[in-house]
Amino acid sequence: MITKKIVIIITAVLIAITLLPVLAAAWGPLYANIAATDNADDGFIFNQPKDTGFYEITADQLRDRIEDKSDDNFIIIDIRDNASYDEGHIPGAVNIPLNELGYRVFGLDKTADIIVYCFTGITSKVACRILVNAGFKDVYDMTGGIKAWDYALETSDGRINI
Repeated sequence: MITKKIVIIITAVLIAITLLPVLAAAWGPLYANIAATDNADDGFIFNQPKDTGFYEITADQLRDRIEDKSDDNFIIIDIRDNASYDEGHIPGAVNIPLNELGYRVFGLDKTADIIVYCFTGITSKVACRILVNAGFKDVYDMTGGIKAWDYALETSDGRINI
């Protein structure tokens, strides 16, 4: 007779085996990004491996794009938790926490450029990978996250923090 513990262990192993390829696809490129550096004197950067399928955008480039009123074919996604978003986010950004992105991705416009940011620019790379795997073609990771944003932030109650 198989005990309850053995059934639990077998189930856990089968789940792990099933999820391993998914996790490797999502996290593998992230580790490649973290390990990348350049020879410039500006220190550590995140280079974009050729196989990620997404691009990088700086905070300055994003601000310029927001200010360009002729360009409105983009969506800015803040993947931080709801409380962090409420405290202050890039004006116009929508909040889709990383743990909700997998099932909310289908509500996004695939013809728009998707610009993703987090707090420091690390977990946004995972979000970009999820979007690319879901078939989005023009996905951008804002390097440095919201910590690199030196401009006004909007709170959820409509205030602007400078």
